[in-house]
Amino acid sequence: MEITDKKTDKAIIVEINGRIDAVSTSDAEQYLNALVDNNDKDLIVDCKNLDYINSSGLRILIMNLKKQTARNKKLLLCNLQKNIKDVFKFSGFTNLFDVELDLDQALQLL
Repeated sequence: MEITDKKTDKAIIVEINGRIDAVSTSDAEQYLNALVDNNDKDLIVDCKNLDYINSSGLRILIMNLKKQTARNKKLLLCNLQKNIKDVFKFSGFTNLFDVELDLDQALQLL
Protein backbone atom coordinates (compact mmCIF):
# COMPACT_ATOMS: atom_id res chain seq x y z
CA MET A 1 0.00 0.00 0.00
CA GLU A 2 1.09 3.53 -0.75
CA ILE A 3 -0.62 6.71 0.44
CA THR A 4 0.03 10.18 -0.94
CA ASP A 5 -1.70 13.48 -0.40
CA LYS A 6 -1.90 16.90 -1.95
CA LYS A 7 -3.37 20.07 -0.53
CA THR A 8 -5.75 22.25 -2.50
CA ASP A 9 -7.57 25.43 -1.50
CA LYS A 10 -10.63 23.39 -0.58
CA ALA A 11 -9.28 20.15 0.82
CA ILE A 12 -6.55 17.59 1.25
CA ILE A 13 -6.86 14.89 -1.39
CA VAL A 14 -5.50 11.54 -0.25
CA GLU A 15 -4.77 8.79 -2.75
CA ILE A 16 -4.57 5.23 -1.52
CA ASN A 17 -2.88 2.73 -3.84
CA GLY A 18 -3.03 -0.99 -3.19
CA ARG A 19 -4.64 -2.74 -0.24
CA ILE A 20 -5.63 -1.83 3.28
CA ASP A 21 -5.26 -5.22 4.91
CA ALA A 22 -3.72 -6.77 8.02
CA VAL A 23 -0.22 -5.83 6.85
CA SER A 24 -0.95 -2.18 6.03
CA THR A 25 -3.68 -1.21 8.49
CA SER A 26 -1.31 0.30 11.03
CA ASP A 27 0.43 2.47 8.42
CA ALA A 28 -2.88 3.63 6.96
CA GLU A 29 -4.20 4.47 10.42
CA GLN A 30 -1.10 6.48 11.37
CA TYR A 31 -1.11 8.38 8.08
CA LEU A 32 -4.80 9.31 8.11
CA ASN A 33 -4.84 10.11 11.82
CA ALA A 34 -1.89 12.48 11.38
CA LEU A 35 -3.58 14.22 8.45
CA VAL A 36 -6.83 14.72 10.35
CA ASP A 37 -5.18 15.68 13.63
CA ASN A 38 -2.73 18.16 12.12
CA ASN A 39 -4.90 19.94 9.54
CA ASP A 40 -8.08 21.96 9.58
CA LYS A 41 -9.26 21.10 6.07
CA ASP A 42 -11.83 18.85 4.54
CA LEU A 43 -10.48 15.49 3.43
CA ILE A 44 -11.21 13.60 0.20
CA VAL A 45 -9.97 10.01 -0.01
CA ASP A 46 -9.52 9.06 -3.65
CA CYS A 47 -9.92 5.30 -3.88
CA LYS A 48 -9.40 4.84 -7.62
CA ASN A 49 -6.36 2.64 -6.95
CA LEU A 50 -7.60 1.01 -3.74
CA ASP A 51 -7.92 -2.70 -4.52
CA TYR A 52 -9.06 -4.06 -1.15
CA ILE A 53 -10.13 -2.84 2.28
CA ASN A 54 -10.69 -4.96 5.39
CA SER A 55 -12.84 -4.23 8.44
CA SER A 56 -9.92 -2.48 10.16
CA GLY A 57 -9.62 -0.16 7.19
CA LEU A 58 -13.32 0.63 7.43
CA ARG A 59 -12.84 1.38 11.13
CA ILE A 60 -10.05 3.85 10.30
CA LEU A 61 -12.30 5.71 7.87
CA ILE A 62 -15.22 5.80 10.33
CA MET A 63 -13.00 6.99 13.17
CA ASN A 64 -11.60 9.84 11.07
CA LEU A 65 -15.06 10.70 9.72
CA LYS A 66 -16.18 11.18 13.33
CA LYS A 67 -13.19 13.42 14.06
CA GLN A 68 -13.86 15.51 10.97
CA THR A 69 -17.57 15.80 11.75
CA ALA A 70 -16.82 16.95 15.30
CA ARG A 71 -14.77 19.80 13.80
CA ASN A 72 -17.44 20.66 11.19
CA LYS A 73 -15.22 19.31 8.42
CA LYS A 74 -15.97 16.64 5.84
CA LEU A 75 -14.36 13.35 4.93
CA LEU A 76 -15.51 12.20 1.51
CA LEU A 77 -14.63 9.13 -0.52
CA CYS A 78 -14.46 9.12 -4.31
CA ASN A 79 -13.72 6.85 -7.25
CA LEU A 80 -14.54 3.62 -5.43
CA GLN A 81 -14.10 0.48 -7.52
CA LYS A 82 -17.04 -1.90 -7.65
CA ASN A 83 -15.56 -4.37 -5.17
CA ILE A 84 -14.90 -1.57 -2.65
CA LYS A 85 -18.42 -0.16 -3.16
CA ASP A 86 -19.77 -3.63 -2.43
CA VAL A 87 -17.87 -3.76 0.88
CA PHE A 88 -19.45 -0.45 1.91
CA LYS A 89 -22.91 -1.59 0.80
CA PHE A 90 -22.71 -4.98 2.56
CA SER A 91 -21.39 -3.40 5.75
CA GLY A 92 -24.18 -0.82 5.77
CA PHE A 93 -21.78 2.12 5.59
CA THR A 94 -23.47 3.72 2.59
CA ASN A 95 -25.55 5.68 5.10
CA LEU A 96 -22.27 7.28 6.27
CA PHE A 97 -20.42 7.62 2.96
CA ASP A 98 -21.58 8.37 -0.57
CA VAL A 99 -19.90 5.62 -2.61
CA GLU A 100 -20.83 7.00 -6.04
CA LEU A 101 -18.76 10.23 -6.12
CA ASP A 102 -15.96 11.00 -8.52
CA LEU A 103 -13.30 13.57 -7.58
CA ASP A 104 -15.05 16.51 -9.26
CA GLN A 105 -18.32 15.72 -7.51
CA ALA A 106 -16.56 15.41 -4.15
CA LEU A 107 -14.88 18.79 -4.62
CA GLN A 108 -18.23 20.36 -5.47
CA LEU A 109 -19.72 19.09 -2.21
CA LEU A 110 -17.21 21.05 -0.14
